[in-house]
Amino acid sequence: MVRGFVLLALGRARTRVLYSRLFAPEGRREPEASAEPEAQQAGAEPEPQQAGLGPQRCRLRGKEQLTAVARQVSSSCILARQAADKPLFDSGAAVSEESVRSQEPDLGVFRLSAGEIFSEETVVVWLGVLSLGFALVCDPHENLALAENTLRLLVKYLKEHLKLLVQSNDIVLKTDRIEAILNTFLPHGQLMFVNCCFIQSLEKELNASMCK
Repeated sequence: MVRGFVLLALGRARTRVLYSRLFAPEGRREPEASAEPEAQQAGAEPEPQQAGLGPQRCRLRGKEQLTAVARQVSSSCILARQAADKPLFDSGAAVSEESVRSQEPDLGVFRLSAGEIFSEETVVVWLGVLSLGFALVCDPHENLALAENTLRLLVKYLKEHLKLLVQSNDIVLKTDRIEAILNTFLPHGQLMFVNCCFIQSLEKELNASMCK
């Protein structure tokens, strides 16, 4: 199962979480989502259990955990680009649609040991596209190839429907579209095996939900 999704603006000086969602917070099962203009810089000290925490504290704890994940994704992506001698893109720079189409995304995976951020071991699969990063926080024994394929699908439709990289967007105003895409291709945090026909069916479902 996928525990969480993070959309972030990559940066060497500061990591900004643009949107985050927990599908399976520790100690509760209800999904939580948040869109936030600035990433919290406070450290996320691990706690062994959250079952005894109230809803508000659980939401705050979830944000702190995903912000900590976002910082590691940003660092991993920047290091990967430096190692490959790739440029580091400014999140405020204008980008053409041609650049978005031609840019090969950066891909990475890293493991978080129990207690590092979450009370249990997790695996993070991430993609970096120009100035944006996308990540799935997965259970340690999840199918990573399937997680990568799902993340690529999510990134594709997020770029298409939100124009994330070619327009100046206020993500806070578009959380309904982000959640529609997540609900279609990652329902309740469950990875799905899909083929071309199934993807076409999901596209129709997504377009119908976008028109509501």
